[in-house]
Amino acid sequence: MSDSLLYDVAIIGAGPAGSAAGTQLAKAGLRVVMLEKEKFPRFAIGESLLPHGNNLLRELGVWPKLEEAGFLRKYGAEFCTGDKSRLRRFWFAQNLGSSCEYSYQVDRASFDQLLLNHAREQGCVVHEECRVTSIKEPDQECMSILCSKPDRDFEITCRWVVDASGRSGFAGTRLGLRRKNTQQTKRVAIYGHFEGVFRNSGKAEGHITIARLAEGWFWIIPLAGNRASVGLVLPAEKIRSGSTSGERDLETIFREVVDATPEVRDRMSRATPLMPLRATGDYSWKYSSFATRRILLTGDAAGFVDPIFSSGVMLALKSGVRAAALIARAEKSKRALHAWERITYTHSMSGWMNQYSRLIGEFYDRAGFEVFMNPAPFLQIPRSIARIVGGNAQPGFIDQLRLLIFHAICRLQSILPIAPSISSLR
Repeated sequence: MSDSLLYDVAIIGAGPAGSAAGTQLAKAGLRVVMLEKEKFPRFAIGESLLPHGNNLLRELGVWPKLEEAGFLRKYGAEFCTGDKSRLRRFWFAQNLGSSCEYSYQVDRASFDQLLLNHAREQGCVVHEECRVTSIKEPDQECMSILCSKPDRDFEITCRWVVDASGRSGFAGTRLGLRRKNTQQTKRVAIYGHFEGVFRNSGKAEGHITIARLAEGWFWIIPLAGNRASVGLVLPAEKIRSGSTSGERDLETIFREVVDATPEVRDRMSRATPLMPLRATGDYSWKYSSFATRRILLTGDAAGFVDPIFSSGVMLALKSGVRAAALIARAEKSKRALHAWERITYTHSMSGWMNQYSRLIGEFYDRAGFEVFMNPAPFLQIPRSIARIVGGNAQPGFIDQLRLLIFHAICRLQSILPIAPSISSLR
């Protein structure tokens, strides 16, 4: 495809949501341009994929490439307490069936590059190191997007915009959409890549480990090549009270909490950092609407879900595919999105996020986590929880009923303990 300045669809951002939308739209015969502010490959966190996202990758046509990329297979997940007193493992095959036996732990720089290259192969024009500065006449049939690259500024004309800009929420901010928090406590993650972190043996080698603390949690994600992504999530006020400024403060806070957490301290006893630590804050929010007549928000540009259950990449792919389908259908009729299409898109995406948000709320609640860590097979509730953890953001009626019972038990646990208490969280 030639590099014309007139396109059917402009996609802001080339992460998983943008690449998914671009791939599907190009396959539908539309002229697509992707505008990415960074140069790929670039570092990103969110390395843990979910098995319910496998079919999305197959639909995009990228699954065979993923299978050959050398990423570490992930057969499940494990949750534990930082004091080593409790451990619970989920195996995808036992709860999701053989078709969802595994997914992958991916290096996001390589994974995102793979998705972007695939979008190019389908016909997308890609501008990297290209910053979108404004949208003229947003949501009109003919929109102009002003772009800036290191060597030039230029303007693109299009009929549709897919915002896949990540948590900057480019379009949502400029459209003045209302933004609301979905968790009461604001949190900050401090994270980096390390070499030499302890690994489980056998098929559990690829398990993500979530270690719960009294006021936060660690993630440990094993990656190919003896590397691991390790992150610490704490309330923002705890970061501020223990920090003044600068990179040294992140190192100090991270090391102090690691040293005070036996589970993580032992796993990292021989670890060496591969990069300076980074920090990300402003967790758990979403816009009130994810679509206008001609602009659709996808992935983190629509809302951010706390990463405890590694839902980010799957929700990004899912929203990108859904947005592309809506645009392709509307283009066939030469029209904008109907009101019911916009409402349905927002309702669907918001519903996916809410499934995780409710379970995440129980994870942060002491009583809820005590119930979560109790393996008693009451009404097969653990199986339904495992399906959510595995990425099923649209549970059936029976699973929804079991989850309602689970939430009720969590409320009861705070009044009349049913599950064994966990002293380290008190």
